Amino acid sequence: MKEEQLVFIVSQPRAGSTFLQNLLSNNQDVNTCSEPWILLHFANQFKSDLVTGKYNNEYANIAFKDYLSKHEKFEFKNHLKALLLKIYEPLSVDHKIVIDKTPRYWEILDEIVELFPSCKVIVLKRDPLDVVRSIIRTWNIKNFDDLSRYKRDIIIGPRRIHEFCIQHKENENVYQLKYEDLITDTKSVTNSLYKWLRIDFKDEYLDIKNNLKTKGLFGDPFQNENKFTVNQTKSKKLSSKFEKLLKGYYNHLGTSFLSDYGNYDKRAIDSKKSISFYYYLHLANANNLDPNYVSFISKCKRLFATLYIRYLN
Repeated sequence: MKEEQLVFIVSQPRAGSTFLQNLLSNNQDVNTCSEPWILLHFANQFKSDLVTGKYNNEYANIAFKDYLSKHEKFEFKNHLKALLLKIYEPLSVDHKIVIDKTPRYWEILDEIVELFPSCKVIVLKRDPLDVVRSIIRTWNIKNFDDLSRYKRDIIIGPRRIHEFCIQHKENENVYQLKYEDLITDTKSVTNSLYKWLRIDFKDEYLDIKNNLKTKGLFGDPFQNENKFTVNQTKSKKLSSKFEKLLKGYYNHLGTSFLSDYGNYDKRAIDSKKSISFYYYLHLANANNLDPNYVSFISKCKRLFATLYIRYLN
């Protein structure tokens, strides 16, 4: 299999990636599967700081690099690339394109284009506040502790995605789009993507209800539900504590970033600092967040917020 056949769909979770995957794979040219997380399984080989291990992964990585340094003629990166293409190969049989839709690939975007410079990457953006709302509703999040499982996706994800988009705005192999545009103008946006992928588009491809390629353990849980369940979940009102968190999240991201990210600053929301959000940041502790995105002042505010939430609120 050639790397030119690879297409990656990257986004935050709950940003519409399964819908996009369905639209792009509902034809004879493209094959895909439910989120395979293939590259994250090998993340230790190209971004080891994402991986922890009881055996001390940091030392293991140092030792492995030391081994490779003594055998310079052994081109490990090329062998790793060949192995990964071999893993994708079953999906390529009788198909021109293979789509790997794994939202959390935002963690390794730079590494993907370095390892596969001829692949294509589709970056799908959605209003970050709507992403959080969808996470809470879809997975029935009850408290901040449960929501902290998505801390990196929420706090770091949008900025990392935006940085990549700026860096690759002239890269013809990187396609940026917004979920909101995909929903409001599905046919036009999908047609443009088909042209970019150099495959023929037909109106019938928009009818995705019988596309079984994306069914699997991971991905959008709604794709296996009836419309009543889906609408009931999507219309569920958030609790006041989560609404307060969203106000703090809006303030944390800032209108300037939200505007640059996708004109997401034009919304009717009372943007203000929120103790609920700083408490959430405390749960999303510094050991799991990039220090570039969490300042010392934020850490102090998290400590105060913890005391307030637990003893005064």
